[in-house]
Amino acid sequence: MHILKILIFFISAITIAQNTALTDAELSGFKEGVASQAENLESLSGDFIQTKYIQLMEDNSVSTGKLFYKSPNILKWEYREPYNYVILFKENQLFINDEGDKSVSSLRSNKLFEKLVSLISGSVNGKLLGDPNNFDVTYFKTGKMISAVVVPKDPALKQMFHEIILVFDQEHCIDSVKLMEEEGDFTEIEFSNIKLNNDLKDSVFQH
Repeated sequence: MHILKILIFFISAITIAQNTALTDAELSGFKEGVASQAENLESLSGDFIQTKYIQLMEDNSVSTGKLFYKSPNILKWEYREPYNYVILFKENQLFINDEGDKSVSSLRSNKLFEKLVSLISGSVNGKLLGDPNNFDVTYFKTGKMISAVVVPKDPALKQMFHEIILVFDQEHCIDSVKLMEEEGDFTEIEFSNIKLNNDLKDSVFQH
């Protein structure tokens, strides 16, 4: 256990050393780029790998699927492996299809869930970074990637996710999202094959 703690310390130290602060010019350019991307984003689709890290468990929980987004607030997570599970946010409602077992609930009747949906959508389209009333954001770069560490101001939301780390590529497109819990567990979602403003049919978002 002592050796494990030493290893964790050195890994953390290396990670911190690789992260550097942005200059004022870099930060200004990044914010403008993300804002422009969000403003012009009509649709988005791609693949994702979601990994749940739990400290007390030896094996991580991994699932894969596809993501679909349509401006301004339609979002669909379609899990395909190791199970079929679809989450659709549309028209202020949450639709769930758990291998044929369907349910629907109103977001307006649950303010916390409504804020959670805004957080998820804002992470995908980048608008989360332009919401200083609800989130504190700090920035740093690792290599060619830029990360935004987002801390919710809402106590209930912060209890769910202590902080959210958004990683963007050189084109100001979302590369990954890490949802950190206060106890140290976290969920990481890595995106690939992202397509922007492609023609998504209405049938994609049927429930």
